[in-house]
Amino acid sequence: MTRTTPTVIVFDVNETLSDMSAMKARFVQVGAPAHLASAWFATLLRDGFALAAAGGTASFSVIGSELLRQVLRDVPLMREPDEAVEHIMAGFGLLELHSDVPEGVRALTGTGMRLVTLSNGSAEVARSLLASAELDGHFEALLSVEDAGAWKPMRAAYDYAAAACGVRPAELLLVAVHPWDIHGAAEAGLATAWLNRGGDTYPSYFTAPDYTVTRLAELATLLADAPASAPADPGAVDSADPAEGLVVVTEGGTGGYAQQITVGPHRLTADEPQPIGTDTGPSPYDLVLAGLGACTSMTVRMYAERKKWPLEKVTVTLRHHRVHAKDCADCETVVGQIDHIERLLHFEGDLDEDQRQRLAEIADKCPVHRTLHSEIIVHTTVADASE
Repeated sequence: MTRTTPTVIVFDVNETLSDMSAMKARFVQVGAPAHLASAWFATLLRDGFALAAAGGTASFSVIGSELLRQVLRDVPLMREPDEAVEHIMAGFGLLELHSDVPEGVRALTGTGMRLVTLSNGSAEVARSLLASAELDGHFEALLSVEDAGAWKPMRAAYDYAAAACGVRPAELLLVAVHPWDIHGAAEAGLATAWLNRGGDTYPSYFTAPDYTVTRLAELATLLADAPASAPADPGAVDSADPAEGLVVVTEGGTGGYAQQITVGPHRLTADEPQPIGTDTGPSPYDLVLAGLGACTSMTVRMYAERKKWPLEKVTVTLRHHRVHAKDCADCETVVGQIDHIERLLHFEGDLDEDQRQRLAEIADKCPVHRTLHSEIIVHTTVADASE
């Protein structure tokens, strides 16, 4: 089977985009030896990974700050311990990009692919890093695993990125300098590109990357030269394989409007309500709302589980109708009619107001929601009469 051509490039941030060598100077400025910077960062990653492997999570800044207090405990500092920790952690917001990043980002933008970041750290660090070089406008979203509830290289982190971008994992291409990140992404179904600036040897025990480059601009060249996968031929897809995402709709044979829907091993019925149809199943618009509602509930549930919030039950109520554009104060369209979907979220459980508000925001990140808001192209062909 031809591999899906990625449409979204996902960049790791720490060390992939940012040059972290300046962190050594932050240690020296508080009276600590420069070599502690590398040991501290490696331990920070280790503890973040350990939490993730055990099903837990903590923010990058919390782990980093607590570890710094341990690392600096016996060091004769030139500042008070809390001030020293604050000074070092603040260094992340002052880091600069690796020299190859600006050219590479602009070249990759030219491929027509969407660009996002996915960091085990804060999205704000990525924002300041890119804004300092006026590259933030090239990125559609700056994602953090803080919203995924799991650090990379856990599958949940990459699944979160796919959901946030409204695509399948196979449509993502991760770019990273860390082999552990490449391996985790590959196991989650992503395409991968290893940025090997130092001429290192890739570990044989990790899944090999799809691309290996020494500069970001090289990746743009490789992607431009790669053959695009052809649109799938509906007649060539095995309908018994639900992984293909094939939906087959055929008339019910009753002479009315009833339709039989096949999705892999699943069977559904669609119809029009009486008196137009015989009301043997939901209408096409009902199914659209059902897809949005199901996706909304699933996305909220996944997020709540990762955060370990006491969400007991989610209920999504939806209604679709058409309104005149002139009657819609929030719409960009000014003439004709627009489709209006009302969505009511009901969360059961001992949640505080901030948690409820955050879940409402997460609802908008469901892939179906994003699809409905994005440009959609429907490619239609007619099968041969002999098929």
